Amino acid sequence: MRRQLALLDYAVGALGRRAGKSAALGAGLAFVVALFGAALLLTDAIRAEHERLVEEMPDLTVQRLVAGRPALIAESFADELRGLPAVRAVEPRVWGYYFFAALEANVTIVGTERADPALDAALAHGRLPREGAEVAIGEDLADHLGLRVGDAMGIPLDGDIVFSPVVGTFGGGSAIRSADLVVARPAHARRLLDVEEGWATDLAVDLTTEDEARVITRRITERLPGARVLERRLLRRTYELTFDARGGLLAFLLVPALAAFLLLAWERLSGLGDAERREIGILKAIGWATADVLAARVYESLVLSLTGAAVGIALAYAYVFWLGAPGLWGALLGWSNLRPALDLAPALDPLQALSLLGAVVVPFVAVGVVPAWRAATLDPDRAMRGAE
Repeated sequence: MRRQLALLDYAVGALGRRAGKSAALGAGLAFVVALFGAALLLTDAIRAEHERLVEEMPDLTVQRLVAGRPALIAESFADELRGLPAVRAVEPRVWGYYFFAALEANVTIVGTERADPALDAALAHGRLPREGAEVAIGEDLADHLGLRVGDAMGIPLDGDIVFSPVVGTFGGGSAIRSADLVVARPAHARRLLDVEEGWATDLAVDLTTEDEARVITRRITERLPGARVLERRLLRRTYELTFDARGGLLAFLLVPALAAFLLLAWERLSGLGDAERREIGILKAIGWATADVLAARVYESLVLSLTGAAVGIALAYAYVFWLGAPGLWGALLGWSNLRPALDLAPALDPLQALSLLGAVVVPFVAVGVVPAWRAATLDPDRAMRGAE
């Protein structure tokens, strides 16, 4: 152990003697790790956020399709579903998209009258609507319209302006789900979305056990031909595949940057300078074994690569969670013109982090060993004279 610590100390000193070269290689390594790390951190954070969203969804969502497009569904159909075994509750929901010409973007209008713990927890200011035309809106939407709690939100409707008092705003911590959200009472939501009484956008079905989802789905489609039933567990899998695909594509597009850096590192490390060859020759002359020279070289590469990787991960963290990942946010998530502020909780798969380090650190260490081995096998006299 003492021998290895001495070799490590020598390797750190050697990096200091070649500070310029070490800094250049470390900066390049940090840049490459930051690119891959940003994609990894953002993908895992968005995936974790959507997993939390999926947990709040109903077990089944029943939609009626007309000519392949979602259409309104009769609320009376909910009574038929309540009689099915394993069905705990069925709630007709009224929601839809409204185009705001002033924003050139769609907002999502949701009608609700029951207490919703998830919505309550997402509120940053005020409360949920309780009567009349009251609304609660996303903080991002409020900022775009210059609204605060207590103001009135003007919504163009049939050539007139409907003024809706803003009684609450949803915080930035829920931006991914509420940036473009307008929550209203069901009657007000029906008016804004032109949905008649007795009809709903879809039906939210809660089951006593999620294992019965496939059986209940089959029974629903038998009773309502043309219905589309969305299962929560399938949506969870869809989200996973979507973000895995997008994150993998983004990482693949960054592979040329990694290849270019490794080629540059190979060129720099394979061309040992005269000073480095003389240093290796002196070490061999005073009794160092070839294995010791190689171990010192490996330690040099490890210290440099791990330091560069740590700096790169720190830069990636700051870029994603402090700066909001400009440029990557839309590429991975996609959104309307009304984009949410990025306020995601850090989430990282340790196995993916280790894979990233392995893909960058191991090749970097490997390209530094070959030239050191070539120099270490030279005759000490020739190495000290700088001969090849």
